[in-house]
Amino acid sequence: MILARPIVFFDLEATGLDWKNERIIEIACVRLNPDGSRFTYDSLVNPEREIPSEVVELTGISNEDVVDAPTFTEIATLLGDIVSGADLAGYNAANFDVPMLRSEFERCGFPMPVPDDMVVLDSLEILRKFEVRSLGWTYSYYFGKEFPEAHRAINDVEATVEIYNEQQRRYELSGSVNDIVMAMRAPYLDSRRKFIRVEDDINICFGMHRDKSIRSIQSEEPSYISWMLENMDAEAQMIIRSELARIEGSTDES
Repeated sequence: MILARPIVFFDLEATGLDWKNERIIEIACVRLNPDGSRFTYDSLVNPEREIPSEVVELTGISNEDVVDAPTFTEIATLLGDIVSGADLAGYNAANFDVPMLRSEFERCGFPMPVPDDMVVLDSLEILRKFEVRSLGWTYSYYFGKEFPEAHRAINDVEATVEIYNEQQRRYELSGSVNDIVMAMRAPYLDSRRKFIRVEDDINICFGMHRDKSIRSIQSEEPSYISWMLENMDAEAQMIIRSELARIEGSTDES
């Protein structure tokens, strides 16, 4: 894998799956830098609310475990330094971990400090291209042994790094992080397959404006663009905003 800038593999455990309303209870990160250096961070997080019993059973993280742990606000500056200027990676990261982390930063009052063109390298997305299984199954599939102590963030994130390295070797994945992600998604631009590039435009693949370009929708019904920006996931919003900026830039030049 060619690193033009750092990439942070990370995994979260949380009080639930609703990233807009739930809270992180553990985070683990492995930052890989272009110079080959590596930084690892792992911490329990006090969610400032009760952890549901089913989450305690799943993760083994109890309310007593996090009572003296830092809140997200208390570690936000450190986490900001870890992800600053980096692409992100993880298992199901595009649909859960990245939106959850972004929401936690926003609740602290400042945006997640990643590049505007940040790429999410999702091992689940690669897996869906070649296999369809869980993280535990994936680990056993690639390495022929059981994955112990699943659902603790540091174990999960370290396993994700190992899995990605094996995927890269086995499937001969090469180029930059963006090259690999785009190859996995082709012809779509996002993990949920809602956008596709058609010549010089980006078209949407869903809803009442299916097969129309963002350019034409912005011209004909800008309120629908506003609705998408208010209601769609963070990855979709990033694609829409980037395309709107490109359209505005091309209009200014003309």
